[in-house]
Amino acid sequence: KPAKKVKNANPAHKEGIFSPAVYAAKAVMGENELKQFRAKAISMHTKVIGEFVGTHDSPVGNAVAKTLYSAIDTNGDGVLCENEVKEGMKTLGFSWIQEKQVKGIVKRADKDKNGTIDYDEFKNDLPKTLKTNLTKLAKKNGADLGFLV
Repeated sequence: KPAKKVKNANPAHKEGIFSPAVYAAKAVMGENELKQFRAKAISMHTKVIGEFVGTHDSPVGNAVAKTLYSAIDTNGDGVLCENEVKEGMKTLGFSWIQEKQVKGIVKRADKDKNGTIDYDEFKNDLPKTLKTNLTKLAKKNGADLGFLV
């Protein structure tokens, strides 16, 4: 007899390539144990993101920050305007970033209040912005792949 497909309990969580494996794990482990396992995996992944972002002051982290800044500074004027920040965030895969969030990032990072972000301001704000949005990206990717069914 073919295995009976378990109905997705949360319609907000979509099917993805890993959904069959999640349904099988749920059948073997039970829903509560799977939820605990998944929570632990998410916690560990969030910790890895935090540790990665924590390397921002290392030689590699500095090189990454400079490369990222140069890539986002599309007009090459040495500072980032709101539009460059918005487009840079979208390029990084942070598709949820809206005008309000861009304004918030610029306001928080722009310590000299001149309406743009210079490299030092960017470098200082990068860990917070990256950690927040890499965590959101991981959750989005997990949902898209069907890990949350």
